Amino acid sequence: MKLAFTTLGCPDWTFEQILREAKAMGYDAIEIRGIEGKMRAEEIAFFAPGQQQDTRRAVADHGLTMCAFGSSVSFHDTEKTEQMLDEGRKAIDVCAAMGIPMVRVFGDKIPEGRTPEQAAQLAAQGLRKLLAYAEGTQVQIVLEVHGDFNTIEVMEHLLAKVPDEKFGILWDVQHSDKTYGDNWKPFYEVIKPRVKHVHIKDHVRDNGANRLSRIGAGDVPIHDIVKTLVADGYDGYFSLEWEKKWHPELPDAETEFPAYPKFMRG
Repeated sequence: MKLAFTTLGCPDWTFEQILREAKAMGYDAIEIRGIEGKMRAEEIAFFAPGQQQDTRRAVADHGLTMCAFGSSVSFHDTEKTEQMLDEGRKAIDVCAAMGIPMVRVFGDKIPEGRTPEQAAQLAAQGLRKLLAYAEGTQVQIVLEVHGDFNTIEVMEHLLAKVPDEKFGILWDVQHSDKTYGDNWKPFYEVIKPRVKHVHIKDHVRDNGANRLSRIGAGDVPIHDIVKTLVADGYDGYFSLEWEKKWHPELPDAETEFPAYPKFMRG
């Protein structure tokens, strides 16, 4: 089982602290979602030309890899499509240079007045352009189960429209739980052939309020999901997405990050 955490959970840590703590806590990789206050790939100083090789060596010297980059690219607002494509292309450039194998994007919302199929088509158009740009690199594009893109209907339409083998799904198990709860298996069967990365987080359902919780303290059936993925041959990362940057009221990474490997491997 390969474990990672996203840097979303430790927004106040330096890059050196991220590497040091990841190694000490028993992680295999880090997923980049912001470093030292910078969220866009091309704005992160450690990824800039002239620093790239030092950064790659530092990561390797800690026995780690960088398993994914989390962009903010989404394809539900047609007025921002070119802006999103520009951000996505720059993230691909950085990831190709840094040996980061995948860029995360969103479909996110179903725009008002559009059907799930039309929303999937909007996302598919953007995805195909990013995939075309990434051709010739080792970078894959993964769309996260997030927002309105967390139903069987949307995913069936999307996957039919983007057959490229370098496109995959990032399954955020907490987001799909909002829709399916304990009846998650039919949704999983739809996305199973295309799951390339998994985000683990937990929540207490609380009649739909979905309050984020410590891993294992909520209602998401993490044990059964992980067991099923492993049995089905999933060999990607299980990445802890502790949303400390967006929810500062959550406990700190100093307590949650060490607990995650113990929970998962236990």
